[in-house]
Amino acid sequence: MLPAASRSREEWLASCANDLAGTPLPGARDLVSSSWWRARSSGLDPDRVLPPVLLGGPDLLERRAGHPLAGVLPTARRLLLDEPLGVPLLMAVSDVDGTLLWVEGDAGLRRAAERMAFTPGARWSEDVAGLNAPGTALALGRPVRVRAGEHYATAVAGWSCSAAPVRDPGTGRVLGVLDLTGGDDLGRARALDLVRAAAGALEGELRVAALRRGLRGAGAPAGAVPPLVRLSVLGGPARLGVGEEVGPLSLRHAEVLLTLLTGPGGGRSAAQLAADLDDRDLAPVSVRAEVHRLRAVLARRTGGLVQLSAAPYRLLGPVRCDALAVRDAVRAGRPREAVRAWTGDLLPASDAPRVRELREELRAGLRAAVLEGDDDQALLEFSRTGAGRDDPLVARDLVRRLAPGDPGRAEALAQLQRVCNG
Repeated sequence: MLPAASRSREEWLASCANDLAGTPLPGARDLVSSSWWRARSSGLDPDRVLPPVLLGGPDLLERRAGHPLAGVLPTARRLLLDEPLGVPLLMAVSDVDGTLLWVEGDAGLRRAAERMAFTPGARWSEDVAGLNAPGTALALGRPVRVRAGEHYATAVAGWSCSAAPVRDPGTGRVLGVLDLTGGDDLGRARALDLVRAAAGALEGELRVAALRRGLRGAGAPAGAVPPLVRLSVLGGPARLGVGEEVGPLSLRHAEVLLTLLTGPGGGRSAAQLAADLDDRDLAPVSVRAEVHRLRAVLARRTGGLVQLSAAPYRLLGPVRCDALAVRDAVRAGRPREAVRAWTGDLLPASDAPRVRELREELRAGLRAAVLEGDDDQALLEFSRTGAGRDDPLVARDLVRRLAPGDPGRAEALAQLQRVCNG
């Protein structure tokens, strides 16, 4: 806690006005002083800080539904809210960008917190709000406590908070932050210990959930290969499932999955997906609704092995797709393998712009691979597919490349005659 906080703040701001860069904040911890300098250097005015509310309504609900901490939220409530701590408090959970997804707890505190935009959908990262426990815990990647006047924003100077990052137990990646906010008690070391322990409990539950997914299908021998999620999109209606247990998938859901599988690693927004799926101004709200339904399908068909993140949408978990197997074989210079994996055009019933593009690329790439390669058997097998059967260049090349007396050459001659006469 800063001694004579308001006076210290004024003295420090005066030193900033004199360009005394790096001047320690009077009476402050190093963590506080360095954070204040970061905020001041970026031009944040402590008297004007008001975190932006970026999400609300359906967008907020969608972000919550797809967030990896949604499934462990009951544990956080049980540890921090259901057991009375003797003081009014708020529990907040943010995503990795510092956007608050949940703010729950004492009703009076919630109303007061709303006046400073400490509310679901608001972004409290350190770069927009200055020193605060959830934002600074994200910035530093470790648990942080901030007491009253230590906050950079003047409007927050009457509050205290303690926060800890929650990490993916498999990758170590920060998923979000768990925070306790309220009066002076929430800025003490014991509150920080509590929120750190709760974050550890959430990570433990995430680890158990991951192990359950990995061991689904109990009784598998040690070292057994985990079941693969398969998506079939070539030659007819799409199918999705685990291992050999695949079932029908709607055309729209197949289009979404294929678009995400072949899109950039950073994912796609609802508006970008709308453009990928329809060139007639498909509304992003329709995409969000379809994604919500697809999440339920993935949970039912894959048992949680594959999930959909919140916007930007990304697939979480490996998927083996027959179309991508063809593409990868072409790129690796294995045309015969590519031909044998190609069982027909990609989602032939689809008119989605992204699917049309992928369909043409796949067919053209496969044709180029067999015509430009030196695998005569691959070319012969391609000539028997729907993509090569009526292609005069394929027939001519086969006649040229196969030796007289080769049964395949006679087949190619007949095909060439049919195509030319037709």
